[in-house]
Amino acid sequence: MRKILILASFILPITILAQTRPMPKKTNEKPVARENIIKAKKPIPFVYMSMDVEEINQKKQEKSFNLKFKSFDVKYSDKIHKSVKHLNSIIDVLNFLGEKRWELVAVENGRYFFKNNNLSSYLNK
Repeated sequence: MRKILILASFILPITILAQTRPMPKKTNEKPVARENIIKAKKPIPFVYMSMDVEEINQKKQEKSFNLKFKSFDVKYSDKIHKSVKHLNSIIDVLNFLGEKRWELVAVENGRYFFKNNNLSSYLNK
């Protein structure tokens, strides 16, 4: 009986240690500070518009031009067209659109492309 108790006193701790899980290894990485985490920003919505320019050559007169606007809304395109009818040059039209916060993005074969990030003012009208 004494041999069984001695044997059990050696085997019992070994079996208990064998059933325990190993300790997780510590990582060498340092935790990231809150200030260094970059918050995802929402993309800025833009409104786009294009202006087609057709130059008309008339005899003994200055060059005149026709403008066609294409934008997110037909009513808004008509409104811009009516407001630039009285202007005499394309530069005046570009300055007028610049005052309305339209940015010139590209020019290609008489077609001018604009963008504006003030979307809320156009949708609320």
